[in-house]
Amino acid sequence: MNEFGFDPQRALDAVKRLANDAPGQLAGGVGRLVRDSSPERLEQVMRSPARKPILDGIFWQMPKQIDPKHAAGVKASLRWVITGRQDGASDIYQLELDDGRCRVIKGSGGPDPLLTITIDGVEFLRLVTGNSDPMKAYFNGRIKLGGDVMFAAKLASLFRMPGPGGDNDAPNGSH
Repeated sequence: MNEFGFDPQRALDAVKRLANDAPGQLAGGVGRLVRDSSPERLEQVMRSPARKPILDGIFWQMPKQIDPKHAAGVKASLRWVITGRQDGASDIYQLELDDGRCRVIKGSGGPDPLLTITIDGVEFLRLVTGNSDPMKAYFNGRIKLGGDVMFAAKLASLFRMPGPGGDNDAPNGSH
């Protein structure tokens, strides 16, 4: 500590704590924003130029949300096809799960997936923010599955997903 009462190490520790808390706070804020927005507004956002950075940001965070304990021993490819783009095309992201680790491939250039999930952009936002029940969405036709449907049932346990209240540590989107 110097003569002005400033401790650089303490300040650095505080910044590190804030940086570590930021993803959870951001997820909570986005979850509340999605929950409180009208379907029309979400549709508007997901058909705007904001779609690409939103999807890229979500998929960039997915490897950080994997639960290494639950994903240990899992080796699988998972393809997400996000529909509802303004030009009628879809955005494709592939997750490569390998023994508790995850990496993302943008586009369909990866290996054949064990499971393909096809979902509209708005429903995807609701799902990843904990504002949609994946089982209800599936049975109501808002999520389509191709490949190993049993793997889809296991998928939620492999990731720490935020709940609608923004609890980033709640497993499977539960509180």
